[in-house]
Amino acid sequence: MTSTPVLRLSGLTHTYTGGRRRTTVLKDITYEFQRGAFYAVVGPSGSGKTTLLSLSSGLDTPTKGVVAFDGTDLREIGLDRYRNKHAATVFQQYNLLTYMTAAQNITTAMEITGVRTRRKKDRALELLDRVGLDRHQATRNVLQLSGGQQQRVAIARALACDVDILFADEPTGNLDEDTAKGIIDIFQELAHDEHKCVIVVTHSQHLADQADQILNLRKGRMTGAPRS
Repeated sequence: MTSTPVLRLSGLTHTYTGGRRRTTVLKDITYEFQRGAFYAVVGPSGSGKTTLLSLSSGLDTPTKGVVAFDGTDLREIGLDRYRNKHAATVFQQYNLLTYMTAAQNITTAMEITGVRTRRKKDRALELLDRVGLDRHQATRNVLQLSGGQQQRVAIARALACDVDILFADEPTGNLDEDTAKGIIDIFQELAHDEHKCVIVVTHSQHLADQADQILNLRKGRMTGAPRS
């Protein structure tokens, strides 16, 4: 008996319309993502990687096809509920609230998503410690942190509501090699130790080589197989 995939794409097709021109960026993609696995989606610019991420994370809806979480269509779950309770995205530019501290960014996210705990600040500090930021760094304004530290804050914020799926868009694109390795280590820990599904869109072959599975997106179609 096989387990239900945490995320299933069925016949996923997406078309953009600009004036009289229609461009199909994703073409009939069907794929299943499992808990406890780290996936890297690679492909040239314009291949549809960002669109795939947007549809899978509930930021947009497909022209055709179904995105399902635990066997239920996202449209039945509700995109807001899906993003608040089950999936979170780490954006390339972090999207942090720059007038707040690292800890405040996380407590604010918990308030927005309705996380029920009386110890939001303590929980925020625990999450930041988990991704390698100490209490001093946690209480600094995020603009006083390095790019790698801000990326860690973004990851901790994404984990604040204990999501099942973590999406990341070019998470190491602006980081040095050592910092990038630390981010990759976090993704592997989340997948292998915390049994979450981690899906990363990247141009970095080094990052992709650390994933359990590399998915190649080219001309709107996706191929891939488990790594040996």
